[in-house]
Amino acid sequence: MFYPREAQRDHLYNRIVMLTVACCVVLLLAGMARHQGIRYGALQFNAMQVSGTVTALEEILMNDNGKIIHYRYTDEQGLSHDDQYADERYAEHTQYEVGGSIALLVSRWLPKQNAIASELHSYRPGFYIMTGGLLLAVLFLLISGRTFWQIQAMKDQDRYY
Repeated sequence: MFYPREAQRDHLYNRIVMLTVACCVVLLLAGMARHQGIRYGALQFNAMQVSGTVTALEEILMNDNGKIIHYRYTDEQGLSHDDQYADERYAEHTQYEVGGSIALLVSRWLPKQNAIASELHSYRPGFYIMTGGLLLAVLFLLISGRTFWQIQAMKDQDRYY
């Protein structure tokens, strides 16, 4: 015999399972974009511009237009940091020379978070993917909690003979 209330409860259980799977997928995407997202957020919030020195230019295999730019900079505390940036279209951008200066943005609170000033925009998609993924995950968890509350309310209303 068909019980509509039981079918409705099954639907709610299915919703929780589907939202949990969707939450895991969205959190996986947000986790993959976290490095670029954190860097862009830190630099947008409290960056200072410093001048660094290009230490090496490394060729990218199978990409004649690209280079990996290795650079060194000093933060406000006087600590020296080394980092690199893989520029896939180096031939189309400003050319750097080994030993030459390079304009950098460095986070005041997280001095290891830095970026070439002209290339900060390349981290923007990662920031939007990360924040969007986190917001969707919170939304999915809230909907799952509300659905779980509905299931509990239905169980409390059921009659047992």
